[in-house]
Amino acid sequence: MTDLLNAMKDRPGPLRDRPVGPARGTRAWPPGDFQGLLAIERSLMDGFIGAGYQPLRTPILELTELHARKSGAGVVSRLFEVSDLGSSPLCLRPELTAGIVRAYVEAPQPPPLPWRVCASGPVFRYEPDPAGSRLREFTQTGVELLGAAGPAADAEMIALACHGLERLGLVAITPRIGHVGLILEILSRAGLPGAAATALVEMLSAAAADGKGIQALDSALLALANWLKAGLAAEEIVPAVAQADDQGVDRLFRQLVPRVVGRRSGPEIIHRLREKWRLDRSLSQVLLQVRDSLGLVASLRGPARRVLTRLEGESASLAPDALASLHSLIKELARRGLDPDRVELDLGFGRGIGFYTQTIFEITAQTPAGPIEVCGGGRYDGLAGSLGSDRDSHGVGFALGLERVHEACLAAGVTR
Repeated sequence: MTDLLNAMKDRPGPLRDRPVGPARGTRAWPPGDFQGLLAIERSLMDGFIGAGYQPLRTPILELTELHARKSGAGVVSRLFEVSDLGSSPLCLRPELTAGIVRAYVEAPQPPPLPWRVCASGPVFRYEPDPAGSRLREFTQTGVELLGAAGPAADAEMIALACHGLERLGLVAITPRIGHVGLILEILSRAGLPGAAATALVEMLSAAAADGKGIQALDSALLALANWLKAGLAAEEIVPAVAQADDQGVDRLFRQLVPRVVGRRSGPEIIHRLREKWRLDRSLSQVLLQVRDSLGLVASLRGPARRVLTRLEGESASLAPDALASLHSLIKELARRGLDPDRVELDLGFGRGIGFYTQTIFEITAQTPAGPIEVCGGGRYDGLAGSLGSDRDSHGVGFALGLERVHEACLAAGVTR
């Protein structure tokens, strides 16, 4: 810091006195704008508290490991890490959920379940080229419901978010719902080796981080299946792992075939896998079946009733448990005042697949300036367990982007 100050003193006057703008991806809020932002935050938080959610606060500065455990590629790849004199890497929190779940895990006495809490505060995510509403520093306002399982809890979250936006005057909103559990169930029922299914989920997570859906697996699955179907010798497959042009196929092969395991060579590992999984025939066929199944499901998008009818007719046997869960969810939403005809089901929706485990959703506000995504959330069962806790690991929640909501209110002509 002293060197920096000395360097500033030595600069010529015009350079030293030139304006210093804001950091990219940040903005100031003058009093008039800030009053509007603050009014929105108060309205949302008052609504959550009125619904029985207790407010809390978590640290802005977090251990990087907290978010690396289960936050998914879309978040971990955008962490703002900071220097630390200690040995544990630190970061600015990229979202609120992990910190809240850690607070639940570390509470001296287990909170009574279900545990309903709400929070609002700044979060930080690196955006390579921030523009418009994509800020690097922004505010999340939302709720978490811990220790509650099932569609009723999921519906409570979606309805709470929708009603909060409606109270602000944003009545033209569209909830969009997907189901990660449906994708995972398809992979599980297909009989894939565990390592292959894990690799596919990781690939989906990375694709979703780039704004893609489950269709992103199509070319990777086809290329891998063709590779196996061709009956390549083990000695030819192993070098291909290092030379693969398609990073998705490369990642999947690295999961299936580690370079070295103990004293075994790559070819030896391949031969063992062939014996165990009939790699040249069965696995190739399974991968093509998975590709077809995911392609069919990914095409289903539209009003909830219509999509469920198509899912029952065309692919009910692929994921019956997830289908039953979706039926229950839509019924619960209707009971809470959300007409199924205004709810969109998108079964190719892969948002946050590395973090969420079942229901996922986002909410878009329709404005004269175009649609604005203002909310995202879903079910993340297992997060408490990944933090080393043996407490109830069910969890579901959502976060509204406060600046996005403000933008939507302005675009819709709603004043606070």
